Amino acid sequence: MSADVYYSSLKNPEQKSPLDKISTLLRKIHLRDVYERHELVAVKVHFGELGNTAYLRPVFLRPVIGELKDMGAKPYLTDTNTLYIGMRTNTIDHLYCAHWNGFNYSTLQVPIVIADGLRGENSREVELDLPDIRKVHLATDILNADAMMVVSHFKGHMLTGIGGAIKNLSMGSASRQGKLDMHSESKPTVNQEKCTGCKKCMAHCQEKAIEVSQKAYITDHCVGCSRCIAVCPEGAIEINWNASSDSVQKKMAHYAYGVQKNFPSKILYVNVVTNVAPGCDCDPANDQAVVPDQGFLASTDPVAIDRASYDLVKKAYGGKDPFREHYPRVNPVAQLEYAEELGMGSNGYDLIEV
Repeated sequence: MSADVYYSSLKNPEQKSPLDKISTLLRKIHLRDVYERHELVAVKVHFGELGNTAYLRPVFLRPVIGELKDMGAKPYLTDTNTLYIGMRTNTIDHLYCAHWNGFNYSTLQVPIVIADGLRGENSREVELDLPDIRKVHLATDILNADAMMVVSHFKGHMLTGIGGAIKNLSMGSASRQGKLDMHSESKPTVNQEKCTGCKKCMAHCQEKAIEVSQKAYITDHCVGCSRCIAVCPEGAIEINWNASSDSVQKKMAHYAYGVQKNFPSKILYVNVVTNVAPGCDCDPANDQAVVPDQGFLASTDPVAIDRASYDLVKKAYGGKDPFREHYPRVNPVAQLEYAEELGMGSNGYDLIEV
């Protein structure tokens, strides 16, 4: 069965504010019927890596926050720390990066909560009712919310082809161990050339799985929590990025399913299809957009909104797929097909322009 996806183009002959367009879309998906007064609503966003300029513009969050506050809900912006070494590996640097990129109290009047703790240690297992996976590892302070609003910048991604609502919901809600589950088939290893033997990783390993003589070594006692990645000052602890794209996308669907299971009928989705760079907002730089800015979409269905966003980009690119041109070995809709198989939503949709 097809799902309704509401779309507002950035074509604007009537000179209507784009922010008003977003507010209209939120009313179309009945925001006030989904959330209740005093509920803590996790507004899941991606703050962008320092140096990247293609990430979601903070101003687009103002109507989302305004609508939630007007009805008496209590929104907060949230994301989780990254698996890779960068400006969002721990909460301190992550908050600095978010503020630097314009996501701060003075611009949006809501707090920011990095949902998986100081170094990704705030994690909770969520049991699944799926035959090929029994549990996922999700960020505690996303799961502790009463409801969720997922606001995603739709763009390309080198590993998954596209990044939209499904990726924001899954990778963005996972704790560090969850990200490791999705990204790699193996556990962290130490780059011996970079390691200085400082022993910080050993001091922070809760499983006592790291030994240090002159250099650090990760033993078989490692459980894959990957906290050591965040504490290494030299970036010497690395991941074997050996999982295939289809495998990663299937695991993303599992994690998105786990988040959705935690919030039955309490998640809405907005996709912002502007600055559609071919690479992820996690990159510390960005290429030019593959198509002109398209506009905004809203839906109750994460699969349909991503499929509609993908189709809009292809249409604007003359019917071809710009993401396949950049990453010819990646099937960008594998995540959507897996998610539909899990019952998360539909690849069929009715695009309703407003």
